[in-house]
Amino acid sequence: MDLSLQLSQKQVLSQRMQQSVEILQMNTLALSEYAKTLAEENPLLEWEEEPPFGAERGERLLQKLEWLRENDEQNRGGYRVEEENEGERENGRFGRRNAESLREYLLFQINILKEGERKKRVLRFLAESTEENGYLEAGALDVAKERYHITAEQAEGLLHLLQTLDPPGVGARDLRECLLIQLKQKGASGPACRIVEDFLSELAKNRLGYIARKLGASEEAVCAAAEEIRGCEPKPGRGFFSGKPVEYVVPDVLVERERDELTVMLNGFAAPRLRLSYSYVKLLRQGAGAETEEYIAKKLKQAEWALQCIAKRESTLKQTAEEIVGRQKEFFLRMDGQLRPLRMADVAQSIGVHESTVSRAVKDKYLQCDRGVYPLAAFFSTALATGGTDAVSADSVKQRLRALIEREDKTKPLSDRELTELLQGEGVRISRRTVAKYREGMGIAGAAGRKRY
Repeated sequence: MDLSLQLSQKQVLSQRMQQSVEILQMNTLALSEYAKTLAEENPLLEWEEEPPFGAERGERLLQKLEWLRENDEQNRGGYRVEEENEGERENGRFGRRNAESLREYLLFQINILKEGERKKRVLRFLAESTEENGYLEAGALDVAKERYHITAEQAEGLLHLLQTLDPPGVGARDLRECLLIQLKQKGASGPACRIVEDFLSELAKNRLGYIARKLGASEEAVCAAAEEIRGCEPKPGRGFFSGKPVEYVVPDVLVERERDELTVMLNGFAAPRLRLSYSYVKLLRQGAGAETEEYIAKKLKQAEWALQCIAKRESTLKQTAEEIVGRQKEFFLRMDGQLRPLRMADVAQSIGVHESTVSRAVKDKYLQCDRGVYPLAAFFSTALATGGTDAVSADSVKQRLRALIEREDKTKPLSDRELTELLQGEGVRISRRTVAKYREGMGIAGAAGRKRY
């Protein structure tokens, strides 16, 4: 066996650098939770609970609270009654409680049915076996037959009873059955039911002419039937509470406009508020036991490094956002402004950092401006060549493509080749394959799928 030595270089991030990278790519909410955890683990860090109100604003808030306390109980009781009445009106309007799941809604309807308890037990089982989208779980009917010792005919009958409940289409085993249930409840035309039973795949491809020939019906009748089918809900359980927590987007960067001037600032109300506990620092300076001094010194270094990482994150994020806003100024100043081509490498070079730093700085972060809330990463777009000296962004090309499709004659929709020629006529150098990729990415069907008869 031969022994040999080899030299190699390998970059290894220290624990401190890993912490710095993790903090940089955290959004405001994640950083706030992380800062609270740090304050709990490190006694030298304190979390400031009070919001950053100015003294004058705080006084006005206290005055309002005192004024509310002085209101009489009768007025507050009147407000409560009005809120309760409004809640009852809302419940009556929608027929179910807010944040009610589909299964809860089905069980409520089953409980008021005039059926025997034995049938209700099976119906409750089928309701519990309904997925969030409204479809019956696979194999649920076979399990019901074995568990409750009923025949296949009885199980089918109880399933049909479940399918008569609200919302229409609930309890279906597939899309075809879901659409048929809704069409029959609405008293739809015969061609509509026939199309769902035998030509659902052709309908998805918008082959209405082929369906008309197979049914021996006119294209007008098939088009009317197709509109009836499109009026059905493919996911009956949509709109019910799923039990999953609602995720809110908190902007990390705010852009305010004053005429033609744009101001970029970080969201200070949601940012973490950490500070050093000077009581421990004072204890360290006054002198304490050796073990105490060693412990405080260690925690002090950890606290100072965490605060430096947070400050560095804020500085990098603001510099990145300011560079993005400066380069995409037209987008922020005009409601119809288009994004310019922009690469992360360009921003990184301007602010003097590595491209990976910009990538981490914009990761999972949002910007709020007059036009809405946007992911920071959305302001980076690849460039497409034009016949002139300026390039256009892929985002602006997609908007042009969508505008062309919206203006087209729906009886003779534009093919990808025709769309490519129109864009090339506007000076955009683009291939038919790229047009098809952009169209599919925007969820727009091809010419055959967009055709109206």
